[in-house]
Amino acid sequence: MIKKGYRNFILILLAAIIIIAAGYVIYKAYIKPIKPLPFKQVVTLYFYNPDTDTLKPEQRTVVPAAALLEKCRAIVAELERGSGTGLTAPIPADVKVNNATLQPNGILNLDLTKNLVMETPEGSSAEITAIYAIVNSIARNIDQVKAVQLTIDGKRLETLKMHIEIDQPIVPDYTK
Repeated sequence: MIKKGYRNFILILLAAIIIIAAGYVIYKAYIKPIKPLPFKQVVTLYFYNPDTDTLKPEQRTVVPAAALLEKCRAIVAELERGSGTGLTAPIPADVKVNNATLQPNGILNLDLTKNLVMETPEGSSAEITAIYAIVNSIARNIDQVKAVQLTIDGKRLETLKMHIEIDQPIVPDYTK
């Protein structure tokens, strides 16, 4: 026979095991671990302000990218997405970044899809807006970039649409 003291000990031990097991089952079934939120970064993007016929900076919070190509793609995608304050999107829809490489002298070679050329409205104002929205936004948010050399589907063009030369690196101009 089991003595009364040992019997109580065994009962308490069994009760503790049952409580721990029930707590584990409840934890697994109902309590989900909290995933940490990704680090956020504030970027400055440039959108067209029709009232002043200039680009106006707008800040936005995004999930940062580590690689240069992904940073450039994120910035161009945010420009495409449009303004959160009612300004005009400076570039047409479906402009994508094919490639981005940074030279040691600070010139970013940025290869974009042909939609930039085909869908940008005619006129020098639309060209200036599209080009400088991209150049200013990228240079403002990627410290090493001093100028941007644009190419379209791997080809260096003389002009975007007959008005603005893009055959040489373009230095950001925050007064545009």
